[in-house]
Amino acid sequence: MTGSLSIRGEVLPIGGVTAKVEAAIETGIKRVIVPKDNYEDIILSKEQKEKIKIIPVSTFTEVLKNVLVWEGKNKAILNKLLKNKN
Repeated sequence: MTGSLSIRGEVLPIGGVTAKVEAAIETGIKRVIVPKDNYEDIILSKEQKEKIKIIPVSTFTEVLKNVLVWEGKNKAILNKLLKNKN
């Protein structure tokens, strides 16, 4: 995991995003979360794109939504986070 957040919970761009996604593919990772501001910077071959799902995010809440399991009581926590986002 790499990256930074602003004081307001915004996900900031990272350096070397293509290399990091390629490394994830090489190790067998199936999903990566990247800053939305970096999404257009990712240069992969068609074959590489088929091996991984790239999830662009712009806020820490979106990161949490994608990395944690939101079932049962935890779903109420997610809903509260999403409400407070606006």
